[in-house]
Amino acid sequence: MVKRYRLDEVAKIKEGKIEPREEYFTNVGLPLVTAEYLKQLMLNGDIEQVPKVNMVFNKCLKCAPVPAKTIILTRAHLKETNKYIYQCENEVCIANDVVAIMPNETIILSDYLLHFLSWYPIKEWHHLYHILIDIPMIDIQHKVVQLLNTIQLLLKNKESLITAVEGLPQHFDKFSRQIENHSQHLQYGLNQVHYSYDVMLHKIFKGELYKEMHGSEL
Repeated sequence: MVKRYRLDEVAKIKEGKIEPREEYFTNVGLPLVTAEYLKQLMLNGDIEQVPKVNMVFNKCLKCAPVPAKTIILTRAHLKETNKYIYQCENEVCIANDVVAIMPNETIILSDYLLHFLSWYPIKEWHHLYHILIDIPMIDIQHKVVQLLNTIQLLLKNKESLITAVEGLPQHFDKFSRQIENHSQHLQYGLNQVHYSYDVMLHKIFKGELYKEMHGSEL
């Protein structure tokens, strides 16, 4: 069963208010995610490299932190294909150039929403409140997320896998030609996986997959 919701019915959307000032940063406190550091997190995911907010500053401005599993995206550049969107693993504070989305995981899993928002063509950040999303039962979401996360992890390690295979000839001179062929096949295969991932996102979030599943049960 799939039910349609507006995004603000299944998630709390919070706009960042804090304007970062250097004197409020410290070695102890909550990381303050800005648009600049969001880009960095997209690359390496190292939250320890993000400046932290002094707790005195946090209390004075009453800037409530956002919990783990919150999805954070920039207010700008959402029209771009590779928009910056990140799911935090820990509690953080957000700056005025980002927006936080905190899903109600009794209705929609954070991972499921993350894939949806990565796929959905958002024109402006304030349109988030009115996005319509068809949401299946939680057990179906778990299965979909497990598959998409596995594919995404493979694609995330694409470059390192190809580099590792390309480096093998230095250890096996006699097999350099075969290894080169394997590297080309691997690159082609991973490109196909990327294409399949995009097709799968479209089928899932357009509802085509669930129609096929329902049809197969008849």
